[in-house]
Amino acid sequence: MSTLVIRDLAHAAEMGRSEMSAVRGGYNFYFPSTKSTFDVSASVQQLADQKQNTGVFNGNNVAFAHGIDAFTDPHQDAKNKSNINIDPGYSPREM
Repeated sequence: MSTLVIRDLAHAAEMGRSEMSAVRGGYNFYFPSTKSTFDVSASVQQLADQKQNTGVFNGNNVAFAHGIDAFTDPHQDAKNKSNINIDPGYSPREM
């Protein structure tokens, strides 16, 4: 590996593309860099619809009845969960 020393430039000097291509031995045109991340937007629609009709007909049509108890404990539970999985090897350029 050889060493290149530039002594005729001021410390605040800026070099353009053509000057830098001569210094680093590169080409006189620009290679654009690639973006290492990409943006993903997604919309998820969810619907949890529950209906319950609880009828207690204990003691209907009973005359002169005592101590008829009816206990009901209706319960409903709904959960929505959405997962969006992106393959780590995904590249927008492969589409």
